[in-house]
Amino acid sequence: MESCEIKTAEKEIADQVIDLGRKFLSKLSGLKPEIVVVRIADIPTRASRAAGPRHRLMIEGALAYVCNEQKVRNVMLCTGREVGIALGMSKADALACGEHLDAKHPEAASAGIVALPSES
Repeated sequence: MESCEIKTAEKEIADQVIDLGRKFLSKLSGLKPEIVVVRIADIPTRASRAAGPRHRLMIEGALAYVCNEQKVRNVMLCTGREVGIALGMSKADALACGEHLDAKHPEAASAGIVALPSES
């Protein structure tokens, strides 16, 4: 299991989406993964017109598109809450598990656990 963080210095949202998509494409091309789990934003408790959540949705969509274009057979998009439910624990406990695996990227690591085969 490998987690990664992709950053961009672009200022405009369209440029950010393109830059992050290209960087993710490069990362996936080198790894050739069977499964990709994208940790997406939790559903907000109240509506917001803030640009940040809309921009994140665009970026998450671009990452899912890159997975599709790279023919990744299994792509999972999971919120923190969904990760916790899949692991049979709270979101906070799932995050703590992820922190044990990768202190730098606990959200990504905890989401990655969901893709691991179960012992059942």
